Formats: sequence, structure tokens, C-alpha cells
Amino acid sequence: MTTITRNSLAQAAQEGTGIAHLSPGQAWAAHRLAMPPERLEKPLAPHIAALLENVERVAARKFFASTDRDDTESIIRVAHDEAQPMFLRAPILQTLRQGMVECLPDLTPSGVNDKGEPVYRLAKIAAALDVPEEELLARAEAMGLKDKLSTTPHVHPLH
Repeated sequence: MTTITRNSLAQAAQEGTGIAHLSPGQAWAAHRLAMPPERLEKPLAPHIAALLENVERVAARKFFASTDRDDTESIIRVAHDEAQPMFLRAPILQTLRQGMVECLPDLTPSGVNDKGEPVYRLAKIAAALDVPEEELLARAEAMGLKDKLSTTPHVHPLH
């Protein structure tokens, strides 16, 4: 069983994962509240479980209020918003990654960034989608994602 420490709780919150007996949302809420690890022992005290559930629910409400569920671009934008909790963003990001693999099987990452996330060359994406690079740049800017594009990323090439 994983021991809950301040560092492991921070890492779980950052990665959007659970830790020990805590769900991803509970780990994020506990980290957000700076709860001492000894308060998170199993079983959770009912008042601690209720507090974590409430904080998680408020975060989810804010997250989903910040997007239009019927607008794909809005969902993509909020999924890439690092100000949002990762436990809410992670499932959407995973679905987007799976979609890229399924829809563009020949598109392969050029490398990975410092976080281990795949990095793609804009030229390769444009070619795979058969659209000009300028159009992709304009769409990224319109969606508020231009800051996710980098001309000098810290990319580690794949072998």
C-alpha cells in the first residue's frame, strides 16, 4: 500500500491520479486544502470524506461551467487549461490522445517534452490533416491554445 505523504499527495494532484485509498478527486482536494497526511488514513473520517467530496464537487461544477459541453473547441480549450484540476482534465486529454492515434495513425510524435508528453511538428500535423500550417496557427490562436505551441520547445527526440 502506498504511504500518503505531502510530496506523494502533491504529485497525485498534479498528475490527476489517486493515491492509496484516495480517488484522484480526493487526492486533489486534500492537496488543495493542504491536509496533513495523518488526517487521510484509511478509513477516512466521515467529516473528512464529506469535506473532500464537497471541494471536489465545487471544482467539478466550476470546471464544467467554464465550457460548453456541446462545443468541441470549448472542451479542448478547458482540457488544456493548466489552471484547471488535472483530475478533471486527464480523462479528456486521454480521449484526445486516443482520437489522434485512431484518426491519424500515421502521425507520430517527433519527441517528448519535459513532462513526457508527445510533441508533434506542426508541419506533420498540417500534412496529416491536409490544411495549411497558417490555418492551424490561426485556429490555435482563436481557441486560446497558441501558448501551447512553441517554436523552441524543450523537446527530447524519440529514437
